[in-house]
Amino acid sequence: MTTKNGNLDDGRAVYFAGGKLSALTEVPVFVRTLATIQKYYTLRAEDPEMSLSDGTSTLFKLPRSAADLTTKRRAYEKIARLSYGMLGRTPDFVDSGVAVVAEYASVLGAPFAAHVKKWASRVVREDLFVSHAIQNPQKDRSKSLSALLADGDEFAGVWIKERLPDGVIVRGAKQVSTLAPLADELLIFNLPGLLPEDEKFALAFVVPLDAPGMKTICRKPTMPDDADLRDYPLSGSFDEMDAVTIFDDVFVPNEALFVCGDVAMSNAFFEASGLFVHTAHQDEVRGVVKLEFATALAVRLAEKLGLIGFARVQEMLGELSVNLELIRAAVVASEVTGHLECAGRVFTPNMQTLLAVRASLTSYYDEVVRVIAEFSSGSAVGIPDFRTFEHAEIGTLVSSALTSAHLDAKERALLMNLAWDVSASSFGQRQRTYEFLHGGNPFVIKTQHWLTEDLSAGSAMLDEILRTCQR
Repeated sequence: MTTKNGNLDDGRAVYFAGGKLSALTEVPVFVRTLATIQKYYTLRAEDPEMSLSDGTSTLFKLPRSAADLTTKRRAYEKIARLSYGMLGRTPDFVDSGVAVVAEYASVLGAPFAAHVKKWASRVVREDLFVSHAIQNPQKDRSKSLSALLADGDEFAGVWIKERLPDGVIVRGAKQVSTLAPLADELLIFNLPGLLPEDEKFALAFVVPLDAPGMKTICRKPTMPDDADLRDYPLSGSFDEMDAVTIFDDVFVPNEALFVCGDVAMSNAFFEASGLFVHTAHQDEVRGVVKLEFATALAVRLAEKLGLIGFARVQEMLGELSVNLELIRAAVVASEVTGHLECAGRVFTPNMQTLLAVRASLTSYYDEVVRVIAEFSSGSAVGIPDFRTFEHAEIGTLVSSALTSAHLDAKERALLMNLAWDVSASSFGQRQRTYEFLHGGNPFVIKTQHWLTEDLSAGSAMLDEILRTCQR
């Protein structure tokens, strides 16, 4: 059973709404989001640009030039538009890394390089949906993982409980495993930061969702169970379920291990494997689509609420469109200023440019959400349950009260519900939080950016003028 086939009732232990699910594909929040994910596979079958000559997905194309990155960007855009950019961890995220990881695998050493290559080949061949989990539960950041484990905390991260001839037993937890309940497999690894004494936590591996001992505990849904989809147009279809993943003594076979007990390699894995830069490319393309959708919504609100003639509103919309264009241009710039790696076998986007996009997109998305909230304000707050329009006694009166010269009542309600879902509902706030932190804290990204920025030409000009002044 795979995500591609749409049947995930394979015995995986998924916990939702206080209980363990016996049939994942009977729960509306999962059914609707899965339907959106599966549209990718339909798109692949119908759009020639989405498949390579050998029949595999364009997502698995090994980029050898800037033109190849552009081809992949178009594929990422098409997938993102299926959810208006609201689903951040669709199959193309990890797939963008799968496309290149075999070329970087040698850095992992034997036998792990062979494991990675075999895994990547299988993902391509079976067209699997791989999600990932990298964040450890927030316990006590003043202590190392090994210190927390010594204190008796077995769930501060994922650690090696026992080594066996054919694999390892792991125990622990990862948080914010986005879309994990709907994936075929989870890629588990650490961000940089392990200390030398954290050998037990130095891991990178892949595990199927139905592995014995795997437990996926979902957060609360963003849409009430009894609500009408017309009242929650985004929440109802694109609730990208986040989860805590617990490893209750899970066996990981040797062939699924990519890092095991090597702290230095664990800290280097994300970047050294090629995953960091290529998943960043996909992620920022998806972010552009989402920003475009939100910007168009702000413009539509201004038009339909009669605000478009005000100079201040025009300036606000201009700021949004400028932000959107700058982000679009930066993503293209990351492609055309990329470079070859792996002895000329992989063309890699410019990570410094992608970091600039990542650091800016958070504030740009925040700005458009604030504009949507300001424009819709009282209009969105006052929209009744959509089923009210069908009420025998009050439906006609409500329709008359909410109809305007620009919109009839139902059109107005749908637009206001969309604005509310983006800017104020629990779905909208989760989306805002996701954009702010999923790629790392913008504070850290900005600090990292200036520390790694090439300012040699600027420094040379400074040195020249200072020397000139001393003559």
